[in-house]
Amino acid sequence: MRLFDMWIDFVNLRSEEYSDNSRIPTKNWMHTKGDLTINSLFYNINTDSVEDVTKRGIADLKSGKIVTPLPPKTTFLDDPLRVLRAIRFGARFGFLLDEELKEAASCDEVKDALAAKISREGIGVEIDLMLSGNQPAKAMTYICDLMLFWIVFTLPPKFEPAKSEGCDSYLLILWNYIFQVYFW
Repeated sequence: MRLFDMWIDFVNLRSEEYSDNSRIPTKNWMHTKGDLTINSLFYNINTDSVEDVTKRGIADLKSGKIVTPLPPKTTFLDDPLRVLRAIRFGARFGFLLDEELKEAASCDEVKDALAAKISREGIGVEIDLMLSGNQPAKAMTYICDLMLFWIVFTLPPKFEPAKSEGCDSYLLILWNYIFQVYFW
């Protein structure tokens, strides 16, 4: 909801358990560590205080870091969409992605899980949020730096370059494709 010119998200406190073949969790309603330390902060209306479930969220928020509370590879294999959420939050707030998070996000096992478990529509929603955010170029830079371009974007064959080409050429080809689709 929008409150005093600021967007506020309200979520239930929950933990999630994942099976190996799905990103759809079984939910338990309780305190959770969340997907990112900065997303693990809760305002307790009874005590009028912020609860930092991971004991790192406030520090990471202050220092401008995107970090997972659990090992990032485990976090991303449970739900690979979290990779794109980390990128979106990093770009949106101008935060740096943790080195261990970047290593996990760009590993083949996580990229394979992102391609296998997440629908094109799910990826599209995250990309739309990145592109409509305040730092779309930063988000695309993260996608390229983490070697996720060909997982996230699928172009028609006539627009697709050799996958060994650099990310700059990917972005140019993507822009040309978008321009032809929407402006011709």
